[in-house]
Amino acid sequence: MKSPEYIQQLIALLSTSSIENYNSILKNFDFGTVDFKSYESWSSQHYTRNCIYKDAHFELILLCWNSNQETTIHGHDGEDCWVYLVEGEMEEVFYAIDNDHNLLEVGAHKILPEQLTFMNDRLGFHKLRNSHQGTSISLHVYAKPIERCVSFDETSQQFVEKKLSFDTFKQLALND
Repeated sequence: MKSPEYIQQLIALLSTSSIENYNSILKNFDFGTVDFKSYESWSSQHYTRNCIYKDAHFELILLCWNSNQETTIHGHDGEDCWVYLVEGEMEEVFYAIDNDHNLLEVGAHKILPEQLTFMNDRLGFHKLRNSHQGTSISLHVYAKPIERCVSFDETSQQFVEKKLSFDTFKQLALND
């Protein structure tokens, strides 16, 4: 049976584990038990960032995407990022800076439901896009929380610092 309370199990596991175990925890967690409806919010203008949990060690954010909504090309302010696709279909595009300081697309792949991806600044930059006609929902774990990041500005063709915010913030306590 699906329930929003099952997300507390994931938060407890992440809270009591080292970052080296996050990949294994996220790969093995039964997300099929979690009802994310109470954390979802939607916008026709942009994907939404909905914070479920945040402490000094990590944050858990549910992103809700309408068709063709996408992030800018961005980095992660030195932190690690895991993306678990709850439903829908996403495309992740990877970028690097060449020796002449040009931004180059270096690869891309589709993310299907129940797949987990990982990204950090050592791997380069990326962008995510809802690549199918329906909605998509992805769960992001950032260790440590990311308050700002570099984001590629298409107009100036340069990276600029961007302050991050949430569309909703429903802080779930560990013992709720």
